[in-house]
Amino acid sequence: MRNTLLFSLALGLVVTSVEAKTSKVSNSSNLAAATAYSSNRLVQNTVTGTVSDANGPMPGVTVSVVGASGSVRTDANGQFKITAALGATLRFSSVGYVSQDVKVAGNTLNVILKEDDNALEEVVVTALGIERNKKNLTYSVQNVSGDDLRASNQGNILNALQGQVAGAQISSSGGSPGLPTEIILRGSSTLTGDNQPLMIVDGIRVNNSSSNGTVNRVADINPADIEDISILKGAAAAALYGIDAASGAIIITTKKGKAGVMQVAGTYKAFVETMGRLPRQQQIYTTGTGGTYDESSGSSWGRKFRYDETIYNNVERFFQTALTHDANVNINGGSENLQYYMSGGYRKAGSMVPNTHQDKINFLIKGTAKLSSKLSVTASANYVQNNIQEGLGGASEGGWINSILRFPLKYDILQYEKPNGEPWYAYVEEGKERDARISPMWGVMRNPRNNDVDRFIVNGSIDYKPLDWLTLNYRLGQDYTSSRYRTVTTPGTPGTYFNGRVTESNSNSRYLTSTFNATMQKKFWNDFNFSLILGANSDYYESRGPAYTGEVFLVPDIFSPNVIERNGILLTESLPRRQRYAVYGDFNVSYKNLVTLGVTGRNDWTSTLSPQHRQFYSPSYSGSFTYSELINPDQWYGKLRLSYAKVGKDAPIYKTNTNLKQVATVGGGFVVDATGGNPDLKPERTAEFEIGTELGFLNRRLNVDLTYYQRESIDMIMTPRVPTPSGFVIMTFNAGSLRNKGVEASVNAIPFKTQDFTWSTTVNAWKNTSKMLKFAGDIVRFPYTNAQLNAGKASSALDEHVLGISGTDYKRTEEGYMVIDANGYPEMDKVEKTIGNREPEFNIGWLNKFSYKGFDLSFMWDFRFGGDILNASRQGMMSTGIAYDIGQWRDKEFVFNGVVAQSDGSYIKNEKPVVLNYSYFANNYYQVGTNFVEKVNWARVRHITLNYSLPNSFATRLGVKRLGLELSAQNPFVITNYSGGDPEVNSAGPNAGGAGGASTMGVDNGAIPLPRSFSFGVNISL
Repeated sequence: MRNTLLFSLALGLVVTSVEAKTSKVSNSSNLAAATAYSSNRLVQNTVTGTVSDANGPMPGVTVSVVGASGSVRTDANGQFKITAALGATLRFSSVGYVSQDVKVAGNTLNVILKEDDNALEEVVVTALGIERNKKNLTYSVQNVSGDDLRASNQGNILNALQGQVAGAQISSSGGSPGLPTEIILRGSSTLTGDNQPLMIVDGIRVNNSSSNGTVNRVADINPADIEDISILKGAAAAALYGIDAASGAIIITTKKGKAGVMQVAGTYKAFVETMGRLPRQQQIYTTGTGGTYDESSGSSWGRKFRYDETIYNNVERFFQTALTHDANVNINGGSENLQYYMSGGYRKAGSMVPNTHQDKINFLIKGTAKLSSKLSVTASANYVQNNIQEGLGGASEGGWINSILRFPLKYDILQYEKPNGEPWYAYVEEGKERDARISPMWGVMRNPRNNDVDRFIVNGSIDYKPLDWLTLNYRLGQDYTSSRYRTVTTPGTPGTYFNGRVTESNSNSRYLTSTFNATMQKKFWNDFNFSLILGANSDYYESRGPAYTGEVFLVPDIFSPNVIERNGILLTESLPRRQRYAVYGDFNVSYKNLVTLGVTGRNDWTSTLSPQHRQFYSPSYSGSFTYSELINPDQWYGKLRLSYAKVGKDAPIYKTNTNLKQVATVGGGFVVDATGGNPDLKPERTAEFEIGTELGFLNRRLNVDLTYYQRESIDMIMTPRVPTPSGFVIMTFNAGSLRNKGVEASVNAIPFKTQDFTWSTTVNAWKNTSKMLKFAGDIVRFPYTNAQLNAGKASSALDEHVLGISGTDYKRTEEGYMVIDANGYPEMDKVEKTIGNREPEFNIGWLNKFSYKGFDLSFMWDFRFGGDILNASRQGMMSTGIAYDIGQWRDKEFVFNGVVAQSDGSYIKNEKPVVLNYSYFANNYYQVGTNFVEKVNWARVRHITLNYSLPNSFATRLGVKRLGLELSAQNPFVITNYSGGDPEVNSAGPNAGGAGGASTMGVDNGAIPLPRSFSFGVNISL
């Protein structure tokens, strides 16, 4: 300011001198010219205005003076205020819009920005938070915006990704707030290890574990706080993360503050949840065996119901209509040097399952301070309290709702308790209460399980730019989770724990991430762009907590270890710990927009392997060639990508040594664990080749991304059974390899676009084919413990699909005809074989978005073609005579379509009629696994969401800047050939005997069907 005044004074003296030497007329003319010059070039003035697009005012647009430092952002109404000289140039820029330069000619300036249809110019977040221009990206990365995520209205963000990511197989364990969701990218890369992708939030690793069948922990994160998600599906994209990158990575970026006037926004949504598709039961036969009524029997193989007997539809009577409330508020704003974002959320979720609910609270505070032109600091803190009560036991205890599906229809499932609180037994013999029959509602209402979580995620980073081409960054973050899991068995519950039981496990876990990066970027000869990143990382994990189990309550109404005799309590404590270190580098060079080459390398050290094996190296090599630059680059876009990478995965914690295990014997003591340790364990290795192309046509209104990949995992860490003389039951080995290969296609198009109406559509399609290449020793079939059933089981077999189903079938001729015995019934083949493949043959997700003036409509179709389901729920109902098929076929005459063997070895067509009686179903049909494997197709609508923004004039009269209304439906309908409930099944979730290939994806063992819900919401901006 001082220099400006001195310069103005000097200019005044010059003008005065000119006046003294010229005539009055000349003086006036020259003075006018000088004054005009001063006004146009030197005098600063305040410029105000509004920035809009075709839909109205635009908040968050950056307004800067070209050639000068400093900028501002438009407020919630699109308005801005900036100081600039007359004749200066203002630049208006926003992501997704064409930047516009406008000269200052006055004090008011209104600008309309046009959308940039060239989506390939967008910047995407890749490994370690590195931002890359999508045009120069050398591997496949797919983005999902926070808006598309929230439009699905799912509390668990993994469920919100369903159908939106090519190559992502996502399945929920059921329709209840306490159940986990599993995500697998590009097929299983391991059998008994963790196969879910690495979860990164704002640059640090976060917990996504699921224990005791509870919800996966990434569901704690509030979807309202998410800016966008980047999915790194391939090994090359995630190679900089080294360990655990074999399964890919999901990079979550939360919202941050924007410079400008403080903005306040809030939402409230109410959901009504009803039961979706349910399994069917027969309602013809009552309790008994062999066709005879027997009240003592829990089966439904008795006579037919009489006309005067009540038949209870217990499945429908059990489930209820539930109400969920979800409220969120956020505040953001700041100056150019300090931006802040604060949010709070509360979710009170009901459930279709009685006595099941969720109370969840979220708080997030995040800020960025620019301390100087070279130094900036960002910090955030996120607190989550997530308390869930789940009223049903896990699949490892026989399925979520198997007890409900098999409960005889002569009893009312809602009658379970006497007025004094004692159990009401549907059937009991005197003195045998332990073996009594009781409604499953007793267990739901009186034997709850609770999972209470307090979680605190803190994150801080410092960016220092000592030179124009060099940036130094250090990030330190911690994800701390305190979890309390408690189950109660009330005295009087029939079964093993008739006198009561209480269990509780407490866990205090933390992931501590420390990362340093040095980023060098230079431009040479105007055509070459060079980038080099060198960094180091430390990753520490620890979980500590006591647990107890107490049996036989001395005081029946107090569920506490304080009222259990000392010898009835078993105490344990766990302390898994793991330390990892790594150094890495990323080199990237591009020539114009034509060719880009990238090389990364990472060296890891891990504490879970012995010293001689704990170090391993993960490289990746990638390149892209934009061939459209050679042929009319203004008319279309075309790029070829090619990459190859190797990544490693270390062993689970404490698998190199054999451990002692506490036993509940008189006087206590320890025994050698049945799982043997192996000090010779080496890291798993996964190598992946990827080739893809990106195409853009019609001024980027049609964009296509095609990818082919082949991934092979070797030295897999497995825990197979071992011979008894070894002294162990199972032992951990490096043994086995598998392969995945597949294709992915993502098509984005804008078929219609006018000033008032826009339709955009995205199709994600993918197919993955897996094969088991090698097992340890003589193993040819590997079953998964949590998914073993009577006639069929989830397993992997040599030279077969990884997500296979093994079991029994009928005897068949070489031509495939079923062999019928002399009595007219099909003969069983008791040799176990592969009878199904749980991997879908093809998947499609189709997202549509329509915008018309103040209305926005979006809906997601999800298609699945092929893929087998092991319907263990139906098998269980078949064993008790309550399956729907029993009512259709029992005691009817039938001729099996097959052939009968003759004494000379020939076959003749079977023509003998037989009766499908109890003996056939119990001793023949029930024993054959292929009877319960179904090839399933489905087409479902994941969500339909309609938003309406009320006119600004109406909102202003209400004292708000913006007011929006929302109507939405989640999972409103599904079209499928599946005979059971909902075909999206994963009975035990991602922790079923490990993850990945050991998943129970495609196994319906008492899975709670997905709900159908409808919601109404209000969005307000102040």
